[in-house]
Order: sequence, then C-alpha cells, then structure tokens
Amino acid sequence: MFTRMKTSLSQIHRYSWVSLSVCWLIWILNAYDREIVLRLGPSISETFDLSPDTWGVIASLIMLALAVMPIAGSAMSDRHGGGHKRAAFQVPLVIGTTALAFLSGFKTVSHNIVAFIAIRVGVNLGAGWGEPVGVSNTAEWWPRERRGFALGAHHTGYPIGSLLSGVAGAAVLTWFGDDGWSYAFFFSLVFAVPIMLFWRKYSTRDKIDTLYADIEAKGLTAPEVITETDERPKGILRKVLTTPQITGTAVTTMLTQIVYMGVNTVLPLYLHNIVGLSLAESAGLSVVFTLTGIVGQVLWPTLSDLFGRRVTIVICGIWMAVSVGCLYFATTSVLVVVVQLAFGLVANAVWPVYYATASDAAPEGGTSTANGVITTAMFIGGGIAPVLMGRLVGLGGGWEESTGYVYTFLCMAGFALIGALIPLFIRHVRPAAPDTGQATAAR
Repeated sequence: MFTRMKTSLSQIHRYSWVSLSVCWLIWILNAYDREIVLRLGPSISETFDLSPDTWGVIASLIMLALAVMPIAGSAMSDRHGGGHKRAAFQVPLVIGTTALAFLSGFKTVSHNIVAFIAIRVGVNLGAGWGEPVGVSNTAEWWPRERRGFALGAHHTGYPIGSLLSGVAGAAVLTWFGDDGWSYAFFFSLVFAVPIMLFWRKYSTRDKIDTLYADIEAKGLTAPEVITETDERPKGILRKVLTTPQITGTAVTTMLTQIVYMGVNTVLPLYLHNIVGLSLAESAGLSVVFTLTGIVGQVLWPTLSDLFGRRVTIVICGIWMAVSVGCLYFATTSVLVVVVQLAFGLVANAVWPVYYATASDAAPEGGTSTANGVITTAMFIGGGIAPVLMGRLVGLGGGWEESTGYVYTFLCMAGFALIGALIPLFIRHVRPAAPDTGQATAAR
C-alpha cells in the first residue's frame, strides 16, 4: 500500500525550491566543518603523538559538543517563530559557527592542543544547534506530502560536505605538507557570509503566505507553523518527549550515529595503518561512500513518502548492518571502495527519514523541538563512537594491528541491526495523504 503523489515536483512552487537550495548550501558548510576534523585524524594524531584511546577521547569530546544545544536551541528557535522568521534566527548562528571554524585554521591555535580542542568544541556547539533549525527551515517551506523528498534532497548536502572535507584535506596535505593540516579549516566562512545574507533578505512573510496558499490550492497540506511568539502552545517539550514515535526514533538515531561516526573515525586510520596508504590518500579515499550517499539521500526519503517511514528505516538499518560488517573482508583498497559504495547507499539516507518521522509526529508549534530531540540523540551517539572505537582498536593491539579494526566493524554492524528492529515496536503516523490533506493512521 502506498500514497500516490497528486502533484509532481515540477508543480512545486519556486519559493520551496529556493529555500531548499539555500538550506542545502548551509548543510554542506555544516557537514564540512564537522567532518574535516575526522578526515585529518591521522595528521592530528601524529602532530600531538596521540594513542588510539587519547584520540578517541578528544574526538569524542569534540563530537559530544554537538549534543549540547539542539533541544534548548531548537526550543529557542520555535519561540522566535517558524516559517519566514526562522531565517532571522539561523543567520547569525551559521556565520558565528563558521567564523570560529576559520579561527581554528591558524597554526597558533590549531597546534596548541588545548586551544584547538576549545575552538573545535565551540564550532560544534554552533553546528549542533544549527542542524535542527536548518532541518525545520526546510520542512516548513514544503508541503507535508513531499517532506521526505525535501529533507532527503536537503541532506544530500551532508555527503557532499563530507566529500569536500576529504578532498580539501587531501589537497591541503599535498600542498602544505603533513604539518599544514589546519589550513583546511579556512574555507567555510568565505561561502557562509553571502549565502546567509541572501537568506535573511529572501525569507519574508509575503513569500511564506504566498507559498502556503499555493500548497493548499493544489490540494496538499501546508506545514503547521506558528510565527507569533504569543501563539505558541505551552508544554511543547513535554509533548515531544512523551510521543513514542519521536523518542523511539531518537534511540534508533543514536545507534545509527554510532555506526556512521564509527566508520568516519576508524576508516582513515584503517586505510593508513593497515591498507598502507599515505595520509593524503587515506583522507581522500575514506569518503568514497559519499558518492552513493548522494543518490541514497534522494531515493530512500522519497520512498518513505510512498511506502512509509517505518518500512524505510528497517530496510536501511539491515542494509547498513550488512555493509558495515563487510568491511571485515575489505583488506585491499579495491574492496574498501566496493564496500564503501554499498554502505553509502544508506549511510546518509537515514537522517532525513528520521527527521521526517519526527516532523510528522511533532505537536503543533514543535517541529524544531522534535527535530532537536533527534539531533541530540544523534550527537550523543556521535560522541560515544570515537571513545568506543578507540577502545576497541586499543584492545586489538593499537593503530597498526588489524584485530582492533575488526572488532569495530562487527560492533557497528550489531548496533545497526538493533536500530533497525526498534521501529517495529513503535506506532508510526503516515505523512498526510494528498487527496484528503490529513495524516492517516499508522500501519
């Protein structure tokens, strides 16, 4: 059984497409600033002579900073107002985050381990805060029936940003040598300022009113957006946290993020220490999965609009478990590429499905808060992953022994499988059906 789409993408209003394009560019910058630290993991470890456990703790601290602000920051964003008002909240947040990232590019900062950790924690505080705000901005400019597609297309920016982090990391190491790794942090601010100034000017009440009228005229469902602070219902966070569809999806999100961040943490080091690639080669080859990730992030969220979020989450979770487990057999660069391409088809695709699930189930006026819960769970998983992977690598004999990497691959496969089973025990709400404009009951 599936939901037939009444309006093709060609009929979607141009305001939706412009907002999607802007939020997509913002997402690329967010992904780049978060992922570049992991791409440079071998270089950073060599600069400061870090053991696997020590690097795992440092990476974990930096990644856990992503989990600090999403819920509180999302609630602040909701209180400020949705729709056209959310851009005004988003602009200084993105510019401030990329400015901090720029600062960490200077060697006087990056080659002092205390200053480096402090600045990168600051960057991730802003990046974690900005993610659910950006997701909500995308969701609020598209009809509910096309929410999966919109969030999937938006999230293709993440594998692109991740890919660019690998390319930039490899290029910087090639041009400036192993000691010049920090220069890769300079890029994002240059692009962030003009993008955000455009978005602040573009996002207006007139545009959002015109867009919602167009959505309803085509028989689709406009998002439920509260633009005035005094209209916002009370107790939004409590309602969000007592919605099983949101909290259950958050647990699955946490487990999946352990897998995703575990691969990002371990793979560059595996390629350098076990496969035998140079630092520059390992930084570049560790992001091959992003190529198919771009395809998967459009395919699976769109299918979730048709066949349901739950079925899509289960299929992607099983696929992820199998593909990560196959890294056990990837002992050559060719096999690493093949397995990564299979992993990539679902690696990035699950996040927009999780966000669409939370957005579908969010109480009125709580879209960003619901997405903030998903983001927090995701980043808690991201913080757990480096410590866990570093410990497993250490138990297996350290950086240069393959046993520890095998432990990490099998552990990640298990987490992915558990995450795939959780949605089977949670009642899910379908996206609104196009012919009625109302959400139907879950299967």
